Amino acid sequence: MAIVHTSQGFWPVLTNSPFRRLWAAQWISQTSQNILNFGLMVLIERLTGSSMHLGITILAFTLPGVIFAPFSGVVIDRWPKKYTLVGSNLLRSLIVLCYVAVLTLAPDPSSAWVLLTLYALTFLMSTVAQFFVPAEAAAIPFLVGRSHLLTANSLFSITLALSQVIGLIIVGPLAVKLIGIDTTLVALACLYVIAALLVAQLPRDVPSRDRSDAHSGWQRVKRELREGASFVVTHRPVLLSMIHLTLIASLVMTMAMLAPGMAARVFHLSAEDAIIVVAPAGLGMLLTAMTLGRWGARVHKQRLVLAGLATMTLGYALLGVLAWRFQVTNQRFILDATMIDLPAASAALILSSVALTLILGIAMSAVNIVSQTQMQEQTPDRLRGRVFSVQFMLNNLVGIPPMLAIAALADLIGIPQMLVGIGGTILLVLAITVRLQRQAAPSETILHEGALLSEQAAAGDAGLATSLEIELCDATN
Repeated sequence: MAIVHTSQGFWPVLTNSPFRRLWAAQWISQTSQNILNFGLMVLIERLTGSSMHLGITILAFTLPGVIFAPFSGVVIDRWPKKYTLVGSNLLRSLIVLCYVAVLTLAPDPSSAWVLLTLYALTFLMSTVAQFFVPAEAAAIPFLVGRSHLLTANSLFSITLALSQVIGLIIVGPLAVKLIGIDTTLVALACLYVIAALLVAQLPRDVPSRDRSDAHSGWQRVKRELREGASFVVTHRPVLLSMIHLTLIASLVMTMAMLAPGMAARVFHLSAEDAIIVVAPAGLGMLLTAMTLGRWGARVHKQRLVLAGLATMTLGYALLGVLAWRFQVTNQRFILDATMIDLPAASAALILSSVALTLILGIAMSAVNIVSQTQMQEQTPDRLRGRVFSVQFMLNNLVGIPPMLAIAALADLIGIPQMLVGIGGTILLVLAITVRLQRQAAPSETILHEGALLSEQAAAGDAGLATSLEIELCDATN
């Protein structure tokens, strides 16, 4: 999630009717995708009771982002974006109905072939999504003027991040708990159709007439990605922000992956009660987003990131200890009026778990928002798209091995022990952050002088601008 301030705000692009349709379709499609991801994890937990199978599910919907994301741009450039957007939504609606058909017709839903079919459908679903997201981004310049392009991209960036939190942490658990997985799937199929109808009303764009082959297109993609990756590696503040964003994305997925197992195997509830695990964290994320959106300019960004990482380190470790206490005492998670009849120690255990997950949501959201904002501030306009492409690829590529390892170890040594291990991993990231922040301190002075250079040049003070430019080059070298 990013907090972006512009001189005109988001109103100019929101008054653009075609853009509003595209934005609404993004909200519906991306949130639906994350609701589906959560519903699948609850379903697999119910059928297998294995965190490893949950890890395979996550692999199925993250691996296409690594395999197909670099190629999708080459295809999108050769087809009208409108057709790609409509087709991808209709295809996803059909795939969701295939889930319903498999679960309804299979005599034994837990059989190996049913699980393989679910994994294959998940992989196919995510593959189609790899063409929807970049087609959305590519359609924005066609719908808004150049003067509003940055505002529109910022709004889409916020929506993309919020849809993950809302779908995985809030709406997904609520839908699965209140209406069940089967009904949720049918509702998602209808939502994808609505998204398709929205983008069907967009004006038709004319694709590029570039006849270069796919090989040359792939070479161009690799060259641009290398340029974005080179910028990230050589600019410590951007590298640090990307490390934090990748960490938070992985933690959100890990929390969603472990939530059904925690509900069933730690809190002694059903897998559908995973909302109890993630709802406080989701509330904390939303509260932080609203708070930083209003008063974020008053906080010291680096200190807030360090405080957030330290809180996450301690929070995950303590949550692991509390989860262990639930298991050894065979305490059931109760959060209703009957809790007053529980012994004081049991009630304190339950309330402490709720408070910890709320605090974890606050800390994760704070680190995510500040890191996203810093990366936008530190990245030039011409490289911003490539840098965010690198970030999205890292979210998928870097997140896969840890999540698979966590899933396997959760079955082997237990979920409480893995929560403590996650806290240790965040402690390592905190140590790296402190080291890189100290090394990046001189570069912040250079960036400040660079901003002064731009202001002086804009004011016409060529002499001072030239002097500052020479000092900047010397400092950089």
